[in-house]
Amino acid sequence: MDRGLLERLLRLNPAALEEEYKAREIFQGERVEPPFALRLDGVGWGRRLQGFGWPRDERVHRALARAVAEALRLLGGCCALVVSDEASLVFTGEPPYSGRVEKLVSISSGVVSAGVSLSLGRPLFLDARVVKLYSGRDAARYLLHRARVGLNNYVSSIYHAASPRGAGRTPGLREMIGELRRRGRDPLEEPAWRLVGSCLVYAPSRRLVEPPGVVAERRRLLILDGGLEACLEALGAGEEL
Repeated sequence: MDRGLLERLLRLNPAALEEEYKAREIFQGERVEPPFALRLDGVGWGRRLQGFGWPRDERVHRALARAVAEALRLLGGCCALVVSDEASLVFTGEPPYSGRVEKLVSISSGVVSAGVSLSLGRPLFLDARVVKLYSGRDAARYLLHRARVGLNNYVSSIYHAASPRGAGRTPGLREMIGELRRRGRDPLEEPAWRLVGSCLVYAPSRRLVEPPGVVAERRRLLILDGGLEACLEALGAGEEL
């Protein structure tokens, strides 16, 4: 090592500089209390996924769902929705990392980006943000909202693909569905994962005795195509909305 550089390094006070630069971290003091959602969105996936099916490829959907399942197990969320190139993980209990926003967004996006990239064999990235929620009912409404956006985007994609260029305004969802049916394609007959995605939710705990006299609880994380009702039930909303 260059001796001049070594001397400069040795003159520094790392403890003092650590405190100084830590205080400058933009979101260092930002924390969120439950309930909240972590929403992840694919960055430039249309370009990076050339060669896969359009507008939604089952291989991509399954890979994203598996990656989100890993994030949900790691971070301890309640449930999640995966639709198109986005995912929403809902947290209702004690948040991981004491609710530190910079930890939540960086770790969740890192875990999911790595998982889906390894599964599909190409570099894929997702950004992440925290969405504050106010109750289980609000969380359920949020998931319904994201599912509705996913449905609208899918139907709009196939509607415009089947329409002549310059066909004018984009009609409402019901109108697009009706027009596609008149053209011989009913989008609502397509697989649920393609329309509204898949929900990830834990099955009821199973009590096991292993070894004798020691009781352990095991929960299975299920990936349910459609499955919104199961997520709403997990959030205590049921059919209220």
